[in-house]
Amino acid sequence: MTHQDQPRAVIVNSMISDRFEIYHVDSQVVEHAQLHYHDFHEINCVLQGTGVFHLGGKEYTTGPGTVTFAHSNDLHNIVRQSSDYYERAYIYVRDDFLASRSTSNTNLTACFSNNGKPASRVITMDPDALRREFATLDEKPGDGYGEDLEYEQRFLNFMVTLNKAVADSSTDVAPVNKPVSSLITNVMEYVSENLDGDCSLDHIASRFFINKYYLSRQFKKSTGLNLHEFILKRRLLRSKELLREYGSAQNVYRQCGFASYTHFLRCFKQEFHMTTKEFLSRNDSTDVVYFTAHE
Repeated sequence: MTHQDQPRAVIVNSMISDRFEIYHVDSQVVEHAQLHYHDFHEINCVLQGTGVFHLGGKEYTTGPGTVTFAHSNDLHNIVRQSSDYYERAYIYVRDDFLASRSTSNTNLTACFSNNGKPASRVITMDPDALRREFATLDEKPGDGYGEDLEYEQRFLNFMVTLNKAVADSSTDVAPVNKPVSSLITNVMEYVSENLDGDCSLDHIASRFFINKYYLSRQFKKSTGLNLHEFILKRRLLRSKELLREYGSAQNVYRQCGFASYTHFLRCFKQEFHMTTKEFLSRNDSTDVVYFTAHE
């Protein structure tokens, strides 16, 4: 079987809880073989082994002690593992849960921001300390009185530790220096900041002084999807945020870059398999959207 013929896994955990979920795994990298995003934050802790992580258009070399904070709606996946054994822990957590447990002195969502703006990031911690901290979460609570609250408190203590580590700038991990990835990262950032403007291939190529056909090929090669698909998905993700804020599709579609209301409604349903009204009737969306596998 050639590399091209090898099957690619499509299973990615979606979140059921309205608070947090924890997974401790040492299986081969298959469950995150595709670029994806979801509507909750993800924390990836490497406990043993090495790998490469794709986050927001950049690639990071990870090893024991590496902690990746993937902000909700940011593209990410484990590109590959580079050791025979790869033990890691996933934490899925909802932003509103962290905010509800924060205080004026302790902002538990700070690890998912940079200078006050939403952001993903990668840091490194002492591997033994990280394993000891996470070990407090390995034993799941039973049904006894107070056990659920005791476990939640252990989780919050872990989040305090992670936020303290993030606050120390010396722990930041730099992405792998790849010229093409740098270009694609800049394009992705430009699109995300200008969703309500002209995001045509011609305009973006002109903006970055690059041949549009070269840009199109490199974007597809780096992300596994074409630029138009990326722009559409980013606009639809933005529409979810605005729908929660304004509560009406008619009030948000132009802010997301859609010229036609009916086109927006059609695209929304195709992407999320629900109408905007159905989305608004739900308190939280746990949809996971997949991209083609990253090469």
